[in-house]
Amino acid sequence: MALPRIRVHKNCIKPIQQGHPWLYKGSLLSSVSVGSPMLLVDEKNKVLAFALADRGDIEARILSKTPDKIPDLLRKRILVAQSLRNKVVPPNTTAYRLINGAGDGLPGIVVDMYNDLAVVKIYSASWEPHLDAIVDVLDTLPNVNDVYRRFGVRNVDGKKGGMLLCGRPIKDLMIIQEHGLRFLVRPKIGQKTGLFLDQREHRAFIGSKAKDEQVVNLFSYTGGFSVYAAVGGAKRVYSVDISQNALDDAKENFRLNGLSPDQHAFIATDVFQWKADLHAGIVICDPPSLSHKKKSDTAAMQSYTRLAGHSASMVPRGGLLALASCSARLNQKQWESASVQGIRKHGRWSWLWRANEPPDHPVSVHHPEGRYLKFSLLFRQR
Repeated sequence: MALPRIRVHKNCIKPIQQGHPWLYKGSLLSSVSVGSPMLLVDEKNKVLAFALADRGDIEARILSKTPDKIPDLLRKRILVAQSLRNKVVPPNTTAYRLINGAGDGLPGIVVDMYNDLAVVKIYSASWEPHLDAIVDVLDTLPNVNDVYRRFGVRNVDGKKGGMLLCGRPIKDLMIIQEHGLRFLVRPKIGQKTGLFLDQREHRAFIGSKAKDEQVVNLFSYTGGFSVYAAVGGAKRVYSVDISQNALDDAKENFRLNGLSPDQHAFIATDVFQWKADLHAGIVICDPPSLSHKKKSDTAAMQSYTRLAGHSASMVPRGGLLALASCSARLNQKQWESASVQGIRKHGRWSWLWRANEPPDHPVSVHHPEGRYLKFSLLFRQR
């Protein structure tokens, strides 16, 4: 069956040629049903790209320059992604990202692995008609036994919870490994698909600097940074989060790694209102995304400034401050500017290390919007 040829607005031709995976609303000069494969053409009917029709602010997801059968394309790209993970996922680690959207040539698809469970999250309605094809490929991978879908994307599924797509009914709680450490995961209800996998290498880095330090972990969730710090020899770790349930899981993560929660502090409170009554050698501030729409960007910048200052006030001279952001709407420069605005009131600082997504979260060089994670370690000068 011949693919529809859809003409695009002339302003879209250059971005397509440069490899950007999205076409925004108003780019297509005729309509096509969501999920339909199509050829994008210019005014001379020359083929520019092969894409899937989407809806909402993004009107099309570009897959390649030449057409392919969707099941075949999925198989080839998922197998390549799995091969890459075999090279970049660290030893003794059973939780990692298998598919990271456009970074793996599949814009709008995220798949995270927890042991032999693949958790799928679809960020583009264009993939809904092809969900079975996605599952068929995942089911053939030697390390996958079960496939589960998490809902929660407003423009795609608009609901909470999830559903089993393939395999056995999954458990509410499972234990994974990360650099040999053990963590509990709740794949049905946990944040993202169950765990913040993208901070794995940053957690390990902080752990390597924590020996004999007092450590404060703000927005600690289930205590990822906290466990690494305690294993790294921290004197005492203060895990602060508004959710008591998350802190209860954090305590269990301590126990899973042979650590006594009683030797550390777990504080359920609003981070914006809480302040340690001591100076900590390391303070970590890793908040949830604070900007989801354009109109919230200014408020997010102000919040990051406030948080950076609040966190910096707990760091003595010679101490370390780790700041992070997962807000894709703010770029590195904007976020760093907001952070500097906050910390400058609390002494003189130096950047020690700046990092972004780990190797199992590849980002297409043609898709700057895919670069969402920002992590910085700062040193307060003496």
